[in-house]
Amino acid sequence: MSSAGLLLGALAAQPASALSAGSADANWPAPMTKFIERSENCMHFAGEFNGDGSARDAEINHRMDELRCNSLPRDLQALRKRYRNNSRITTRLDAYDDDGMPRDAEPGT
Repeated sequence: MSSAGLLLGALAAQPASALSAGSADANWPAPMTKFIERSENCMHFAGEFNGDGSARDAEINHRMDELRCNSLPRDLQALRKRYRNNSRITTRLDAYDDDGMPRDAEPGT
């Protein structure tokens, strides 16, 4: 198996939470923790996408579909509504843009 094949296999087998940089603090409610981890992982994969139609891009697209990256904006709105009376959580959610991505992060970080 090629090194690219090994990399793709390892990536597919790795749980999304293992890629997280650890910003999803255990002190947040579970829906918040899941959102934070998904957002970080989606940002990571967005930075790896080349747009060249390669097998790597196909794998990245697959992982982003599994993470439901396209639903981050809707999920962020739902969290903002659900926790609108919790200032600690609303302050944390303000760190995300309308696409559900961290405002201060660059893709691939």
